[in-house]
Amino acid sequence: MNRGAIGATATAVSPPVDPPPAKDVPFGWRERWRAAPEVGVNALRALGLVARADRSLLVQLLAGQLLDALLTVSITAVGPKIIDAIVGHAPRAALTWVVLELLLVLAKTAATQWNTFTGVMLRSRLGLHVNLLILRKAANVSYPHFEDPAFINQLTQARREATARPVDLVNQLMVVLRSAVTLVGYAALLSQLGPWALVVLVLTGVPPFIAETRHGRELFALQRARTQRNRQGAYLETTLTTESTVKEVKLLGLSQWIIDRYRVVHEGFHLEEVALHRRRARWSVALSLLSSVAFYLAYVSIVRDALAGAITLGAMTLYLMVFRQGQSSMQSALSGLARIYEDNLFMANLFEFLGMPDDEPDAAPVDGADAERPPEVRFEHVSFRYPGAERDALTDVSLTLHPGETVALVGRNGAGKTTLVKLLTGLHRPTSGRILLDGVDLATMPAHAYRARLAVVLQDFARFQFSVAENIGVGWLPAREDRGSIERSVRDAGADGLVARLPKGLDTPLGRAFGGDDLSVGQWQRVALARAFMRRSGLLVLDEPTAALDAEAEHEVFERLQALKATRTAVLITHRFSTVRMADRIVVVDGGRITEEGPHAALIARGGTYATLFNLQAEGYREMGG
Repeated sequence: MNRGAIGATATAVSPPVDPPPAKDVPFGWRERWRAAPEVGVNALRALGLVARADRSLLVQLLAGQLLDALLTVSITAVGPKIIDAIVGHAPRAALTWVVLELLLVLAKTAATQWNTFTGVMLRSRLGLHVNLLILRKAANVSYPHFEDPAFINQLTQARREATARPVDLVNQLMVVLRSAVTLVGYAALLSQLGPWALVVLVLTGVPPFIAETRHGRELFALQRARTQRNRQGAYLETTLTTESTVKEVKLLGLSQWIIDRYRVVHEGFHLEEVALHRRRARWSVALSLLSSVAFYLAYVSIVRDALAGAITLGAMTLYLMVFRQGQSSMQSALSGLARIYEDNLFMANLFEFLGMPDDEPDAAPVDGADAERPPEVRFEHVSFRYPGAERDALTDVSLTLHPGETVALVGRNGAGKTTLVKLLTGLHRPTSGRILLDGVDLATMPAHAYRARLAVVLQDFARFQFSVAENIGVGWLPAREDRGSIERSVRDAGADGLVARLPKGLDTPLGRAFGGDDLSVGQWQRVALARAFMRRSGLLVLDEPTAALDAEAEHEVFERLQALKATRTAVLITHRFSTVRMADRIVVVDGGRITEEGPHAALIARGGTYATLFNLQAEGYREMGG
């Protein structure tokens, strides 16, 4: 297919439809009125977040905003005094008022700069505080959440609003507070014109408030509804720019196809935003006309009174300034309330996420003798079904791992081996049945206490962009600075030759993300093995631990495993049957059930699934050799 055809196909692709929001957006006035208490609660919670981030800065910002409002009213009141002094031929008084206004303006300038400074500092502190709350929440929920797209959407929404929204909500509270203080001062000055001036002032601020709240809830609904498409766009971007995927993208010539898909997603965003902001612009123009008409009607009335001699020239100037600035302050206050309403909608995402129950609280590994003792593990009629799946991944599995025994799990792809490992490691809980560790049900044990007794090398092991020593040391955090333990783990994994060839030995940074040395997949696998051996844990789980190693290196690793057998209960998953023979017992998993188990010789003699798979692989090797 040529490039033009690919582009045409991509253009026709519709972006995925996001799931509906988990929480209805209050669209009507009745719903918004009912939501008002929640707005207040979230505003208080946001203030609580700010206070916990830095109480001193919050107090300083509050005081600074109040001072700014008082100085604004004072400057407005002083200006007409200068005009009246000039008209009354009182130069000394006029000069005094000018000096006073200068002092007030200088004070306001200082207050404004201080408020800007404290606002920036508070944003920085609050951003860190909220991001830490989100990361701690993510650390305290169990692994299955991270397989759930709804949870990932919720996490994405919370992270998107983490830095800006809490600060913006507090800033808008400050705006409302400052505007309210200013309005009180202006109202006192305008009261001399009569009640009509106050009524007009209030009424001209209401329509913009309605428009802003409407725009806020529409923006919230739009952002929330497209969370999944946002994630898809980010995924496409990462696919084109990440070393782990860009190789295959280039080899397959997928770049333009992926770019076209990315364009389809973001052009959809563009059209949605254009429509939203077009509606907002129309409202803004109409409401600006309304405010201007109201101001000039008041202007005519005030000028008429001045021409009739009912008020002085200074008073006329004062009222016009107060009315214009009062109008601005009223609109600012109501606009601030509208923004608070909008921020509340977005803050609900953050508070919903932070309000999730901690179903697996994070804790440091437990260092003790129990962790090192090889345990007995017993599966009793265990079944498991993934959420939303139509059938069980495992069905009625009963299996006992004896202390110090090495058990190999074998079977075809998709047989259920990796699911069994996820249950064994506590990443998932059985749908039915139970798993016992030395007679204790795993469901009753804290996750950190169980995992302290567990060392794992997963098939998709992590390649941490840390130094070699840190990559291995994190296998057992209490001993992460213990150079002797790290060096022993390197030797156990057969990685000492690899480390010796690196420019800085154990201190060599790994991975290209931050300019470190990159390793081959097989070399990374040795580092992952060393990390597992670093753990002082009696239960060792190895899921394809040597898949990227050559036959000689694999033989070397398994010789080391043989030496460790006496001190570990080990579970091994591998597709290489040449290494399975070192296990004390082989368990065959097929269709989510255990269909055979026993030593190699007995299973070969039985002539079942294991013998078939073993002979197929052996025949392949013989053909390659022949």
